Amino acid sequence: MSDTLTLRSRKGRDAVFAWLGLIVVSFALLPAWSLDYGLVDSSAEEILAAYGWSGLNISLLWLVLPMALLPRFAGGNVPSRRRHLFDAGWAVFCALFMLVSATLAERGLGYATLGIFVALGAIISQALAKLEWLGGDRFVLGALVTVVSLVGLFILYPSIAIFVPMFTNDSGQFAPLQFMQILSQSHIIQVIWNSFLLAAAVGVGCTFFGLVLAIYTTRIARRSAVIGRIFSILPIVTPPFIVGLGVTLMMGRSGYVTELMVSVFGLTNTNWLYGFTGIWLAQVLAFTPMAFMILDGAIKTIHPSLEEASYTLRANRYQTFHRIFLPLLKPALANAFLIVIVQSLADFSNPLVLGGNFDVLATQIYFYITGAQLDYPAASTLGVILLVFSLLVFCIQYMWIGKRSYVTISGKSSRGDVQPLPVSLVWMVSLLVLVWIGFNALLYGSIFYGSFTVNWGVDYTLTLDNFSNLFGRGFSDGAWPSLLDTLLYAGIAAPITAFFGLLIAYIVVRQQFRGKKTLEFTTMLCFAVPGTVAGISYILAFNGAPVYLTGTAAIVIISMIMRNVPVGIRAGIAGLGQLDKSLDEASLSLRAGSMRTIWYILLPLLRPAILSALVYSFVRAITTVSAIVFLVTPDTRVATAYILNRVEDGEYGVAIAYGSILIVVMLAIIFLFDYLVGEARTARSKANTGH
Repeated sequence: MSDTLTLRSRKGRDAVFAWLGLIVVSFALLPAWSLDYGLVDSSAEEILAAYGWSGLNISLLWLVLPMALLPRFAGGNVPSRRRHLFDAGWAVFCALFMLVSATLAERGLGYATLGIFVALGAIISQALAKLEWLGGDRFVLGALVTVVSLVGLFILYPSIAIFVPMFTNDSGQFAPLQFMQILSQSHIIQVIWNSFLLAAAVGVGCTFFGLVLAIYTTRIARRSAVIGRIFSILPIVTPPFIVGLGVTLMMGRSGYVTELMVSVFGLTNTNWLYGFTGIWLAQVLAFTPMAFMILDGAIKTIHPSLEEASYTLRANRYQTFHRIFLPLLKPALANAFLIVIVQSLADFSNPLVLGGNFDVLATQIYFYITGAQLDYPAASTLGVILLVFSLLVFCIQYMWIGKRSYVTISGKSSRGDVQPLPVSLVWMVSLLVLVWIGFNALLYGSIFYGSFTVNWGVDYTLTLDNFSNLFGRGFSDGAWPSLLDTLLYAGIAAPITAFFGLLIAYIVVRQQFRGKKTLEFTTMLCFAVPGTVAGISYILAFNGAPVYLTGTAAIVIISMIMRNVPVGIRAGIAGLGQLDKSLDEASLSLRAGSMRTIWYILLPLLRPAILSALVYSFVRAITTVSAIVFLVTPDTRVATAYILNRVEDGEYGVAIAYGSILIVVMLAIIFLFDYLVGEARTARSKANTGH
């Protein structure tokens, strides 16, 4: 018996010694401090100094490492539970020690710390497994430690970092009342009022049109439903600025609608579009698809038997619509309204193109960061206002609406037939949808036609100069570098986003532990944090000790991942919710670990959900601008930043041409995905039916 215990003890020691060996090797062979110019371009003196072997800073880790051996030298005098608790606590202490020492030394952590943190995380996971946490499953514990670490570093830490300049003056001193001086400025008050007024108006407009489109595609249309869906979802794959530029081509100073109004109705004010009206119009066109998707799914879940019951009680169609149909959509309407409000507040592309003198929070923050006069305290203050309001909206949506029950499906087999809507309502909805489709057809027609014109409003001669300026200068000039970099970054970010989201979903759905709700809520904060705020917070968090990432491709990719990871989480939660937990239990009972269960059981069954999250993350990564526009450099160019530069230079034709190329590329990707998933579904259907 004693021999068995000794053998097990040696196995545990050997595992810890192996991870300690990785720490020693990483610290000995790789620089512990970050290098300003990398390993290739730095001098030998700079590289040697970056190893951190001298000075009372991170080199103190050499004094901390032997502490891990103390309970092992004590042998049987230390109970195994205390030893495992010591291992976990020691590893946490070392991680915090490195972060604090780097912060005090005002230097960034280098390549060596990657191996060190991996080893420390493995030691923590192993110790918790020995303590039988979460059933002692090392893979689950390792995944949980990894998720908590990444969420803390790339979500919580940046969200806290944005508050620092708000209470710090230019000399770095603590100034607790500085934000009150900023908020007391009349211009800032007007900007805040403009933003909230615009967001409320856009929320109402998008919710209304989203409801109209959802009613049409689910309850009215038959063959034409596909057309309605195409024009409802098309703005999602449209890059930022393009919708605003398309509206400008139609109704700007030189737009054909403006010229028609001048010639026919005698319009004298040709600048009427620029300001609240233009931003509202562009944002309603851009964000209505979000409201549509929420309401479309909600309408499909309404059980027709409730409407049948209303008719049997002699209620007419209008009464049924107003007292049964609309009340059941209250949570979906509220969700759509709140989500659109947050999106409107975070959007700065359309206000930048169509704002004129109508300033909003997002554009004001952008000018504070990229303008001639850098003002981090003012940008931080406005960013905090935007963040707090968005978090408030998110909490209302998550806690209040989420707890209300609007269940209409009882599980009975009888579903009933969908009842017809009032005739006048059908005609009104059909007319509004026709207007929506017609306006969008003109909008996107203007975008694609404008990309081939010499100068919109002046010379409508068809030309390929815009495209030759973009892609006719070789792969090292024009738009090619930004396009290739964007596809590379999105191609790296999308699978990581889908995998990371699925991992979090697996932990949240399949595991039970304290803090699970907190973890889920924290990961979903990425949806609540506006892109502008996320970009600023990443600059403030990763432009100094202990982690330097600004100016690198890594921070762009990380931003893409963290902004879209809730998509992967929701796809994973929805997919796992449809899979019986007995599948996992059967696999585990056959002595397959969690990793093998996920790889061989869950992943094949979750393929459609994973591919959906993959494609959506890829598209969102390509079209994102508000977060990464603050993070890109001449060496890390992306397509949306390139379009922004062309817009700021007044090269609208080139910007529109680039946008039209991206629309075609993303539509091709989506159709290819739909074809692949459709083929997979067809194959499964044939296999299940035996045909």
